[in-house]
Amino acid sequence: MNKPSQTARTRRAEHSQAQRQRIFDAARQCFAERGFHAASMAQIAETADVSAGLIYRYFSSKSELIHGIVEAQMQALAADIEARQHDTRPPLPCVMEILGQSCRPPGCDGDTPLEPTLMLEITAESRRDPLIAEVLTRFNQQIDAAIAEWMSRPQAEGGFAVPAEKIAARSLALRALVDGLKQRLVREPEMNMAAVEAMLHDVLPRLMGD
Repeated sequence: MNKPSQTARTRRAEHSQAQRQRIFDAARQCFAERGFHAASMAQIAETADVSAGLIYRYFSSKSELIHGIVEAQMQALAADIEARQHDTRPPLPCVMEILGQSCRPPGCDGDTPLEPTLMLEITAESRRDPLIAEVLTRFNQQIDAAIAEWMSRPQAEGGFAVPAEKIAARSLALRALVDGLKQRLVREPEMNMAAVEAMLHDVLPRLMGD
């Protein structure tokens, strides 16, 4: 095998991967802006600036794109959870940071592919697609385990020092509070975050206290 031939193959592989990622990113943007079913392959092709036919060289169907987006979102969520398990800051700034992710406009660039509007789409789609439901259930269990670990930590390590017998109930309450706020922030990105922070400063100690 000569070196020029190997170099050409490497370049073709890199170009192919770049095209695939370009289409994938365009699909993520369209799905975030319009929803999984309202976004068409033609719109994805236009956003990616490729022909609709080219998409099918890399993805066999719209369903494959949706499943790929779901998996990428879950991987981003897993990475976010892993990072927070090593965070020793007090709980309030951690919760505010989580809520801040929900204020990102659909399809905006960022350091992570975690997309708040897509998480709402994924939740809705999980009621219709067993594969997505299975993935979402697995990651919900991971979130619950991470919250339980966070709550049990001593306060000096950024936790709540919640007794083991109270973790399940308080984890449910915290997820209901934070998930509800995240959904509202997706709908109302201009919400007064100072007011939200003041509310959490008052509510979190009451929620986690004895």
